[in-house]
Amino acid sequence: MNQTLWRWIRIIHWILGAYILTALTFFAATGFMLNHGAWFERDPIETQWQANLPDDLPLPALSDDENAPTPALSPKLTAWLAERSPYPMHAYTLKAEPPQLILETSAPGSEASITIDSETRSVGYSGRKNGIISLLNNLHKGRHAPRIWHLFMDSFAILTILVAISGLALLVYYRKQRSSTWLWTTTGISIPLIIIFLSIHY
Repeated sequence: MNQTLWRWIRIIHWILGAYILTALTFFAATGFMLNHGAWFERDPIETQWQANLPDDLPLPALSDDENAPTPALSPKLTAWLAERSPYPMHAYTLKAEPPQLILETSAPGSEASITIDSETRSVGYSGRKNGIISLLNNLHKGRHAPRIWHLFMDSFAILTILVAISGLALLVYYRKQRSSTWLWTTTGISIPLIIIFLSIHY
């Protein structure tokens, strides 16, 4: 029974280690880029345009009441905006700030907004793409990332802890076969802890 338990611990350690390998490499690389942000800075690409709404496109009525619900855009207006927006309309969040309607969207490497003036019927678009490095770094931080990415980060964190615990258990199991086990284990645990405590100023 004891040998079976250790055999399963070895299998779990190997399988989980292989499973998190890509993500571990990703977070290590993006962590390095975040730590040396000045090395990877790039000028963002900005896009802006102005237009006027056709007269046959209806605009929702806006209320000055702060508690009034956000009005919905008509299907025709939504379709007109979709033809001119690089992002799908469902990605935008709509808010009313009379006399303006504002649609905003944010992604790990970009953000954009569409402003509709209900009085002049003018439409303004402003978009900003910050580059692939910014996208990867924001994914590392979970900034503006979709829910599925946050779930992935949570599962990756849990699996990494399991790999660490199973690896420590295997070190204990093989300690008699490797005389330097405890030297390297205590060194690997103590050095990061010392650096952490020296870096903390609370």
